[in-house]
Amino acid sequence: FRPGLETDPLCSAKDMAQTTVVVIADLESKHGTIVTDLILSADAPVVEYVAGNSIQDFVGKEAILAKAECIALAVFAGGKPGVIADIWSLCPQVRWVHSLAAGVDTLCPVLLPLPRISDGQIFVTNARGAFSRSLAEYSMAAMLHFNKKIPLIQANGLKRKWDKFVMPELHGLTVGFVGFGDIAKTTARLCRAFGMRIVALRRKTGIISDDEGLVDEVFPSGEDEQKRASFYSQADYVVCTLPGTPQTEKFVDASAFAAMKDTAVFISIGRGVVVDEDALADSLQKGGIAGAALDVFATEPLPKGSPLWACENILITAHNADHTVTYLQDTWALFQRRLNEFRNFQGSTSPWPERDLVDLKAGY
Repeated sequence: FRPGLETDPLCSAKDMAQTTVVVIADLESKHGTIVTDLILSADAPVVEYVAGNSIQDFVGKEAILAKAECIALAVFAGGKPGVIADIWSLCPQVRWVHSLAAGVDTLCPVLLPLPRISDGQIFVTNARGAFSRSLAEYSMAAMLHFNKKIPLIQANGLKRKWDKFVMPELHGLTVGFVGFGDIAKTTARLCRAFGMRIVALRRKTGIISDDEGLVDEVFPSGEDEQKRASFYSQADYVVCTLPGTPQTEKFVDASAFAAMKDTAVFISIGRGVVVDEDALADSLQKGGIAGAALDVFATEPLPKGSPLWACENILITAHNADHTVTYLQDTWALFQRRLNEFRNFQGSTSPWPERDLVDLKAGY
């Protein structure tokens, strides 16, 4: 991206009514070239794009910023959330901010103090749903890994040991979801296909229509420790999909692991700060739970000194459970669908249902 050049290919033709979108990204980064390709492949006659990753990148483009209606943040391409605050006063027509990532823990603190954000004039959305399928597959792979005793099978193979052990089933077992958003629901659909029972721990109490018949029992995530313990004690697999917020930090703590069955497996695919990693390592090493599969961590990369590396009954992946061949294209496709909905919306409220909007105060 070459700031200031009117002939920049990322500023598309202006021969008809357009929606102007500001993309916050480092186009020189590893994934920046893919963002460039995606922008150039977009519908140029109806959408105009301008991209940058600092206020200096937008020097000479003030007229374009002045008519922009949407800002899209691409953190996977090095996009800096703070740039939105830097250019906010230059974008008086913006009505929508979209994160091309699902996590918005770094975006929410930037947006909350901004004018027009605090009084609800701006729609904020994220990549909710773009990565749910791959994360659901990861969760099922983890469950099957432990349920079908894959480590034992591999060990028997190395020993050339013919071991006709009893093979367990997922059918009839209980999955407990900590948080029940789109990722959890997508995973729950796969669990249903295996004949599993599903319980959820979340803020909203009771079973609601948005649950789509995917949950058998709901436990409140509030201050009732006895109900939380009851939730954990029922689950054969605990899948944590919570976002990272000040309220969810170390939400899954020592008391949670103590309440789990010693045969339970913990799976973490939300945000690492939600889990007390020292308590988890202690539970794994002492046999408090049977295993864990972790794709997210409080500090990434996971420090070499973390006690989690020393646990034998654990699967550790580098926050890449959703890093599929098409993950950038998938989140861009979702953004394009939302962009079409935004352009075609004629109402005065929101182009999207409340469940698709980011709650800035809640942090997700």
